[in-house]
Amino acid sequence: MRSTKLKVVLLLLVLGLSLGSAWAQCSGTKYVALGDSLTAGFQSGGLAEQYDSFPALIFGQLDDTCGTFEQPLVSQPGIPSQYHLVGLFPTVIEPQEGDAYPMNAELARPYDNLGVPGATVNDVVETTSGGIFNLILRNPAFGNTTQLQQALSLQPNFMTLWIGNNDALGAATSGMPALLTPLEDFQEDFETIAGAIAASGADFVVANIPDVTTIPFVSTFPSFLVNPATNQPVQIGGEFVWLIGPDGTTPLTPADKVLLTGGTYMALGCGIPAAAGGVAGLPPGTQPACPSGGLPDTAVLLAGQVAEIQARVAEFNTVIENTANALGAGFVDARAILADIATNGLELGGISFDSSFLTGGFFSYDGVHLTDLGYAYVANRFIDEANETFEMNIPPVDLYPFVFGRGAAGARLPAYLAKDAVLSPAAINNVLSIFAGKDFELDLDVELGTIGPRGRRVPPRSRIVSPLNERRFRRYREPLRF
Repeated sequence: MRSTKLKVVLLLLVLGLSLGSAWAQCSGTKYVALGDSLTAGFQSGGLAEQYDSFPALIFGQLDDTCGTFEQPLVSQPGIPSQYHLVGLFPTVIEPQEGDAYPMNAELARPYDNLGVPGATVNDVVETTSGGIFNLILRNPAFGNTTQLQQALSLQPNFMTLWIGNNDALGAATSGMPALLTPLEDFQEDFETIAGAIAASGADFVVANIPDVTTIPFVSTFPSFLVNPATNQPVQIGGEFVWLIGPDGTTPLTPADKVLLTGGTYMALGCGIPAAAGGVAGLPPGTQPACPSGGLPDTAVLLAGQVAEIQARVAEFNTVIENTANALGAGFVDARAILADIATNGLELGGISFDSSFLTGGFFSYDGVHLTDLGYAYVANRFIDEANETFEMNIPPVDLYPFVFGRGAAGARLPAYLAKDAVLSPAAINNVLSIFAGKDFELDLDVELGTIGPRGRRVPPRSRIVSPLNERRFRRYREPLRF
């Protein structure tokens, strides 16, 4: 098996070098990012105008760069449509309406940010198309190549790699530990990716996987009933009212977790005992959304499932750190960083942030992905590691505009609203489609732009200006459909 993987690495390098001859190279830092939705700049349930993705922020701090940094930019409201608040009492979150379009799909080379939402480690070395991969990889225009092949074709001398989150995340967000990637498969694919990057000669920094059982999507709701008007536990006879699990009879325990999707079911009475005004304990089928009366399997992580996911993530992270050390790569302990913010919070400019859903300022409306501030903070952790490991002397991203200039503090909601949040059915479908292995149907007909003398683009029909380096891109005329 290892000899087969070695052959794959060599093939990737050969293909990368052959494709790379098509793109003009220069002296300086050529930066390319590989990863999943966290690399892509995904937030609030969608991919839209990703100017504050952490790779874009890193590139903006680089001096003596090789060319521009190109991303698969998408117009608002995003792909899928990003969430917004449509009500406060209760707090209802649902996707925005409108059509989105790619803003630079005609780019005549692979993107520098190749992060694909929903991608696993195996996808990086094997997947060439399907769903949102069509938007980022744009095959067959680039020879039906993978993320890794396209990255190497650009001949970078610096890369970041943050992958593996979706090998565990889908198990947590859907309540299905069976979706966890087997450890042997994870190790083989991750070592293939990192080995190919190292063999190309590029310096690179990798990050490990956060504890997906502590993100707001998993940790916001307690396993007992709370009065949303007071944010206080409901008590009957002086005792907490524990929510009822999937079997319709067994109460949850403090070690069990109710997912963010559970709020929608609780609003229908699911998981709430009949004595407290719910349907649990009533005849089966009383509530179609939860025939047993308890919270559905997909809205709950039982204690044993939590332990199983945490154990597998720990094994994945051992693979990531050992591989980084063996290959001389930089290593960012994202698990420890986000765990510290969840436990201790983060103070910036006298303002406190934490991982609380809606009110913490670090996680976006989907409860999984970071806000602009979160991505800027992560960018600085990658920069710190690049400076320490490779003496790159990259200045940190200034966090001031993310804290004070973009309403991060002023936009906060009262803390109790976080306990009463409800994702609309459409929002739930978006989450499950991205993180439970289901594909979007993406209708994208890529047309590459015309290249004129000296590699300059022929002026496009219409332009849109990016805040980063005043780059211009032609608009893609057709909306995306799912």
